[in-house]
Amino acid sequence: MTTSPNPSLTATSKNLHQLVSGATDYAIGTAVQRNSFFVNEVPPQFQVETDEQVLSLVLHQLLNTIVCHTRNSCIRIKAQEYEDIIFISIRDNSSYSDYTTNDKLSEAKLLAKKMNGNIIVRNLEDRFTNVLLSFPNFPKTAC
Repeated sequence: MTTSPNPSLTATSKNLHQLVSGATDYAIGTAVQRNSFFVNEVPPQFQVETDEQVLSLVLHQLLNTIVCHTRNSCIRIKAQEYEDIIFISIRDNSSYSDYTTNDKLSEAKLLAKKMNGNIIVRNLEDRFTNVLLSFPNFPKTAC
């Protein structure tokens, strides 16, 4: 019998770095048009067990909304895990960001709630905006 390097991860684990890369690939055309770019700082070995489809939709919606409302921006995506909660931080260094006041992220917030997640937006000193997505790292349960 073989065991995985981390017994808490099962065959249903998804690579978060790859999910973020897929979302940035989806939004790269808009980023180029707006003189912006993405930096995926999620460690390549980072695994999640939540619903891959919902998480991918949330990431696509977040990154697309952010890049559509920035200009000349470096958008950095990082992830951390605290016990069984995943935190994905998307930091936009554009002073042009207007999605914070216009609540353009309402669709992404609704999608995050489907996976028991939450999205918080913080505009810090009008110099950068940080969007924090948090969600439990649980596998999808069968009905």
